[in-house]
This record gives sequence, structure tokens and C-alpha cells, in this order.
Amino acid sequence: MQPKVNQTASNIKISESVLETIVKTVIGEIPGVARLCTRSNWPLDRILDRPQSHRVVGKVDGEAAQVDVTVVLAYGCKMKKVCLEIQEKVKEAVQDMTGIAVSRVNVYVADIVRADTE
Repeated sequence: MQPKVNQTASNIKISESVLETIVKTVIGEIPGVARLCTRSNWPLDRILDRPQSHRVVGKVDGEAAQVDVTVVLAYGCKMKKVCLEIQEKVKEAVQDMTGIAVSRVNVYVADIVRADTE
């Protein structure tokens, strides 16, 4: 006699803060990234006096995740190359660690800084 097996599907939910932690770790290892942005530098945000924006926003909609990252880059870096590397590595890390497909990684460059001002 075989035991009855419950055939109901189970769900795995991953917190958006877990996505944020993964992204922060990956970003810290990419050359050319000075830091994550802690406050929006967009003029419209300042005019409307919006509250602090998040550095990393991860949203899981259905089967795929979307990640928005706002960074400050180091002066002199190849911005396009660094942004493409951010997109590639974030997507790879999130997919490998969570098993969730990543539909898009949006990278926003809020500022650039010289190495001597850090």
C-alpha cells in the first residue's frame, strides 16, 4: 500500500529585500561603480520634494522579476560598458540564486564622482 501524496502545488515567495541584498552585493564588485545612490538627484524629484528614492527596487510580477538600480559611477569609467556589466551580472546573479527569471534590469546613473572626493 502506497502512502497518499498531496498533489497540491507549493509556492516559494522571495522577499523584495532579498533581491535588493543580492543586487547590492553584485554592484559592489563591479569596477567603475562608486556607490549606490541614496537620494534621487533628478531635478523633478527635488522640485516636487519627493521622499528619498530607493537605491534598488526589485519587483516580482508573476513569473519574472524587474530590477531598478540607481548608481553613482566613478569619473573616467566607460559608462555604457559599466551599465551593461551591471545589467548582465545582476540578471545572472538573481536568476542563479533565486531561480526567478529576470525580465529587465534598468540602470539609472544619478551622478559621477572623482576618486579624490570619495
